[in-house]
Amino acid sequence: MTLTAVQLRESRPACALVYGVPVAMAATRRGPVALFRPGALVAYGLQSAARRRLFVFRTLVVDDRLAASVPGVHPRVQLLLDVHTPDRIRRMRRLFAFLDRHGWSPADLSDGFYCRVGCALGGRLPNHTILVALLRQERAPAGAGLLLARAIP
Repeated sequence: MTLTAVQLRESRPACALVYGVPVAMAATRRGPVALFRPGALVAYGLQSAARRRLFVFRTLVVDDRLAASVPGVHPRVQLLLDVHTPDRIRRMRRLFAFLDRHGWSPADLSDGFYCRVGCALGGRLPNHTILVALLRQERAPAGAGLLLARAIP
């Protein structure tokens, strides 16, 4: 089983875990490294002096030369979403917080959900309208209810 290593550090470029459940942490010269099992969902933020980015990806069972290469992540991964404007990054962070608050496991949502969210972020419809429509296509967690209208203003 191949684990995926995700570099975390506070210095430039800053690398932070927005969402993900690592199986282990390792200490290196460049800072801590989070290790993930194959199939894990990870949201990973990078911030350099000139640019901010947020990647949402799933880890793979084996390194695939056709998979996406993400800075600070080894081996390559299945990239679901890459946002790089401050507004879209903020909305994605709010989405993960909302899902967690209301009993949805971001890891259990389909890859298609994240691809559709990526497309929707560039649209002109109100965010809550889009999120309600997208989450209705996914299976609701027990007792979560549909409190989706206030999701990511």
